[in-house]
Amino acid sequence: MFYHNLMELIEKNEELLIHELNTEIRSMEETLHYRDLPEDILHEMLHQVLYNVYKRLSSWLHNNTSKNVVFAYYTGLGRVRSKEGIPLGEVIQVLFLIKKKIYRYITEKRSLDDGYALNQTTELFSYVNLFFDKIVHATIVGYQEEQATRIGS
Repeated sequence: MFYHNLMELIEKNEELLIHELNTEIRSMEETLHYRDLPEDILHEMLHQVLYNVYKRLSSWLHNNTSKNVVFAYYTGLGRVRSKEGIPLGEVIQVLFLIKKKIYRYITEKRSLDDGYALNQTTELFSYVNLFFDKIVHATIVGYQEEQATRIGS
């Protein structure tokens, strides 16, 4: 119940989260290449990652969706970011910022409702962390595959 309620809250507040992430990404030294992206492009990038968290994480955890289906998106994302010339470190930094924003959001919502047990929050953190570990890995694989393709050409 806690998990589904929180995923609904993330979905309902997605625009606010995207706005906050957009502001943070555009102000950080570690994400210079993202500053020049048009607003709508960065918005869509952030939306896709958040969408995968609130729509697909549950299916992935319950084995209702193949891990290959979920993570194929991130392998492709790594390839695309490589073609765009965005350094891999910046791509990963943005994924970590999104994860951090989700953690902060979970923590804020938990503090507003003492009815949620600490173990529920810890379990959710664990799921989100595992999910992001997997998507970061898939992104790196895609990025490296694209780099190898270019070197081999």
